[in-house]
Amino acid sequence: MLNRNTSRRRFARTCFVIALALGACLDAEDPGNLVPKTVVEDPALPQISIAGTKLHAEAFGDPAAPLIIVLHGGPGSDYRAMLPLRALADDGYRVVFWDQRGTGLSQRHDSSTYALPGYLEDLRLVIEHYTTTPDQPIMFIGQSWGAMFATWFINEYGDYNGRVRGAILSEPGAFTKAQLDVYLDELMAAIPLTAEQFNDALWSRQFMSAADHARADYLGGLLAFGGRPSEVQDPNNKAPFWRSGTVVANSVFALVETHGFDFTTNLAAFPRKVLFLRGALNTVVTLDHQTKLAASYLNAEIVTIPNVGHEMIWETADEYLAHTRAYFQQIGFTGGLQ
Repeated sequence: MLNRNTSRRRFARTCFVIALALGACLDAEDPGNLVPKTVVEDPALPQISIAGTKLHAEAFGDPAAPLIIVLHGGPGSDYRAMLPLRALADDGYRVVFWDQRGTGLSQRHDSSTYALPGYLEDLRLVIEHYTTTPDQPIMFIGQSWGAMFATWFINEYGDYNGRVRGAILSEPGAFTKAQLDVYLDELMAAIPLTAEQFNDALWSRQFMSAADHARADYLGGLLAFGGRPSEVQDPNNKAPFWRSGTVVANSVFALVETHGFDFTTNLAAFPRKVLFLRGALNTVVTLDHQTKLAASYLNAEIVTIPNVGHEMIWETADEYLAHTRAYFQQIGFTGGLQ
C-alpha cells in the first residue's frame, strides 16, 4: 500500500502532466504558479528593506521588549517551520522572524551579488531595524545553518556592546571549513541515490530547467521535501517551508569553498552562556559532534530532546519552548512582562 506522501507526489505528477497536455495552462513565467510569490511580486507580504534588498520579515510582541532574533536554516530555507517560537511574544519578548537574503519569500538576486561580509551585515542591519533603544537586550535562536549564523555574528561582534545576552543553537553543523567538510561528507553519505526527492527532481527536469529563480526554487523544493534520512523527520508532520532559495544556497556554498571560514577565533571571549539543543534521533549531529562544537565557547550546555530529529522546533514545540524558557530564566533574560 502506498503511504500518504507517495500518493500525494504521484497525484501532483499526474496533475502536472495533464496541465502540460492541455497546453501548459500554468505558465512557469507567471509569478506564483510554481512557487509562492516573493515580497517583490506580492507587496502585501510583511517586509522590511535593508542594504538594497527586500526581506520577508515580521515581528511579534512589544517593540520595546527584549529582542529574540530567529535565524532559520539552510542556507536557503525560510522561517515558516520556526513560527512556533512566536509564543515567546506572550512571555514579554519581541520575536523577530525574517527570511534571509534571497531565501523564502524575500527578494531574489543574481548569484554574482552575494558576498560573505554582506550576508553578515544583513543580520546586523536586521537587529538595528528592530532596535528601539541603544541597550535593548538580544537573544539569538538559530536552527542548523541559523545556529552557525548566530555563532558567526558572536565571533565577529562578541556581545555587541553588552546587548547579546546569549544564544540557543539548535544542531549547528560546523563552525569551521574543516568541520563543515567532515559534516557534509557524513550528511551526504546518509542519503541514498534512490531517495524519492532525487527521483522527483530528475523527473521534473524532463519538463523544465533551473533557468530562473522560480524554476530553480521549485526544483530545490523537490530535493528538500523528502528531508535527509539522518535528520529523521516525522513523515506525518513534515516541517513546512514556503520556498527554497536555491541560488543563494549555491552561492554561499561556493563562497565558503573559495574563501573558507572560521567562526571560532573569538568565541572563547564571549562572556555569556549558550545553550545547544539537539534531537536524539539525528544520526549525524550526535552528542559527540555537538560537544566538539560547544567546546569553542567559554560556557555552553548541551541538552538532548528525546524522540525527535532535526526539526525539533516544529515537531516538539512545547518541549523546545520549555527548554528555551528554562534557559532564559537561568541566565536572567527576562521578558518585558516580568
